[in-house]
Order: sequence, then structure tokens, then C-alpha cells
Amino acid sequence: MTFLVLAMPLVAHAAAIAQAITPLNMSVAGNESAVFSARFLDAQGRPAAGETVTFANDACGWFPNGGFSYATTTDANGVASARFTAFPQGITCWLVASAGAQAQFNVLTYLPAYAYVSAQVPASIVPGRAFDVDASAMYGAYRLYNADIAARIVAGTGTAAISPASANTGQDGHVRFHVEPRAPGDFTLELQFRDHVEQFSVKAAERPWQDLWWAGSAENGWGMSVVQHRDLLFSVIYAYDDAGKPTWYVMSAGSWNAAHTIFSGTLYRPHGSPFAAYDVARFDVGAPVGQASLDFTDPAHVALSYTIDGVSGRKAITRQPFGPVDLSGGIDVGDMWWGGLAQNGWGLAVLQQYRSLFAVWFTYDEAGAPVWYVMPSGHWSDAQTWEGRIYRTTGSPWLGHAYDPSQFRSVDAGSFRLRFAGDTGTFDYTIDGKSGSMPLQRQPF
Repeated sequence: MTFLVLAMPLVAHAAAIAQAITPLNMSVAGNESAVFSARFLDAQGRPAAGETVTFANDACGWFPNGGFSYATTTDANGVASARFTAFPQGITCWLVASAGAQAQFNVLTYLPAYAYVSAQVPASIVPGRAFDVDASAMYGAYRLYNADIAARIVAGTGTAAISPASANTGQDGHVRFHVEPRAPGDFTLELQFRDHVEQFSVKAAERPWQDLWWAGSAENGWGMSVVQHRDLLFSVIYAYDDAGKPTWYVMSAGSWNAAHTIFSGTLYRPHGSPFAAYDVARFDVGAPVGQASLDFTDPAHVALSYTIDGVSGRKAITRQPFGPVDLSGGIDVGDMWWGGLAQNGWGLAVLQQYRSLFAVWFTYDEAGAPVWYVMPSGHWSDAQTWEGRIYRTTGSPWLGHAYDPSQFRSVDAGSFRLRFAGDTGTFDYTIDGKSGSMPLQRQPF
């Protein structure tokens, strides 16, 4: 209940306080009615019973007597009510209930035939990543208050769950629906207000499995990038060795099972040369260290299974959220980037959620051992340049151990700047006071 309290000069037998019982913002369709009520109290806060109350509107409808004003009296609780019927026109007006004090309502009258439902959906969605849709019942440029909107999903090549099934736009004029995509594919969001049905196409992303994945905050500190080209996945596990130093395992190829729900491939732990003086001749992919598979049967609960150096394990992983919803557009740079064949052996996984980027640079330390640096956030300094801070991490031993997130440490190591120009770019960095710059291109696979 919303209260509007206006103190007026006290006169004999007149109420001193008015409280709106009906919501202050109301929408009433032409030739339809709504009851408006207000409670009146005396100066001591007691119900002003038997007071004469005048309801009036500025020519947007009529009261039971057929006029623009209507007189009635308060009941024993100080409440007075009047039925208001809207003219068949689309205007906003005030409706006032007065008895010494006043309660004022904002009323939008509208023609149902010209009402519609407005909503904005993402340009594309991925299975397992829920999103919210704000919807409004509209009349021209005006939102309709206290309007009931029903929602449902019409399955296509994919489907989703939506909640609630219906909701009221209330005093803000909009309602929020929560959508959880299920199987990969397109579907339709259908919204209905009165007899108006609007359909909004929801398109599946071309690369539904590409994202940054983790085991949740309970295992904060390690993660896995999955980059997708066509039907192929390029995946890198970013973890820690027995000494807690960062290391990585790459699955650069693989294949799907017959049901197309599990992608499996061979894992490698390459060695190379220091990133500041990279020598491709020293790159050694080495023998396979194991196998891994990603089970996408339930997109909301993906399973990573692996055997590395004879040690087997299984992790429940989900998409790691890092990008707030932003439907304003921008360039699409999510991909696996590298320095070309002349720099073969290292890479830069750039994951994108809406306009936010999360990058991980997997490369080699001074001894040529695999190491990685993380760029979990940043900002667009111009339309094609993303820059921020770069971090060095240490953490809990990962292989054959129960992961302990309390051991995770992140240290600011410097800064980075990514400049994109279509399928090429530049990676500028400063780490521990030493700067470098590398040309980038999208890595084909």
C-alpha cells in the first residue's frame, strides 16, 4: 500500500490527513472502471467518520453521477471510495479525493486496441546462462501501471524455462521475467497483455560453448577457457602445480560423441621460451600428458573429467559470470588470439560477455615452464581498445589434491592494452616494470 500524506489547515469537521489506499499511479482503459479509495484522519490520527469527500478529475472520465466530480462520505474507518470510468481516449490526468486534506492520483487512460507489449531480449544467448527480460505494457510512449503480463516460452530448435508465468507491472510500469535457456537452439519469448500477444525471437549464439568456466567460488582461483570455432573446441585449463605455481594444460583439438553431448581430446603441457624473448625454435609441445572430456548433457551443470600424469579427477563447472548485461552492442573479439606461426606455442584466450572481456595469457616463464597471467577486467578506452591491470596468481595444488581456495593469491603485476582491428590486433603489456608489444591475430583451428 502506498501512502500520500498531506497536512492541510484544520477546519471544523474537516479531515487533517489523507492517505491514498488505491495505488498513486493507475491505468484505466477507456469505458472501463476502477475504484479509487482514500482514508481520512483527524489531527489526532483518528478516522474522520462521516466526512464529506469530493472526488474530482480533470475531464478524463466520469463518476457514478455522470460528472467530473462526485461527493460521498467516509465510513467508520474514515475511508471513502468512488468508481471512476475512463473516457475512450488516451490522456493522463489527475484524480483528487479531498475533504480538507487531499489524496491525488496519477491516472493514465488508454485505448486497449492500441496497447502493446515492449521488451528487449539479448541478441544471442548461450545454454546454461540465465538472463532477465524487462517488459512493459505500453500505450504510445507511456508505460501502463498495474497491468498484468503473461509470459511463456515457445520452443524452437531450443527451449527454456521462464518465471514467473505472469506478473503485474505495479507502480513502476514494468515487470522482470527470468529466463533459463536449456538445450542449445533458438526459441521464442511470448508476452501477452489483455488480447495483445507479442513474440520476441531469442537466437542461440553461434558458439554456444565458448566462455570462461570455473568450479564456482568454492574453488576460486583456477578456471578453464573454451573457445569454439564451428563445431570444434580449443580449451585450456589454468591450474597450479604441486608447489602452487601457475601451470596450464591445453586441449587444442578433439571430437564429439555420437550424441553430440561430450567433447573429448588429448591434453598437452608444452614448454617454450620466456615471453619477453620468445624463440619459436624452443617450443616443444611434448608428449601427451593425458585426456580430458567436457560433458554438456546438462548445460547448467557441465562436467570436466580428466586424467593427467596418471591422476584422474572430475570437476563440476559452470560459466563464470564477469560481464554485466549490456545490450548496447560493440565489437565481437571473443576468440583465441596468438602471434602467428612465428610465435607458435603461446596464446591469449579472450572471453567476452556482452561488452566485458576476461583474458588469460598462457605463455612461459624464464625457465621455459608453462605459466599464465590473468586480465579479469578492464575498460574500453575507445571503441576498439580494452585496457586494464594484469595479475600473477598462485594457488592450491590442483592435480590429485582437494582444492583449497584459501591458498589463492593474486598480485598486481602490471598493465595491459588490447587494440583490435578486425581479425588482427596488438597486445601491449608491462609486467614487473618491463614492457613489450606483440602483434595479434585470431588463431585458426
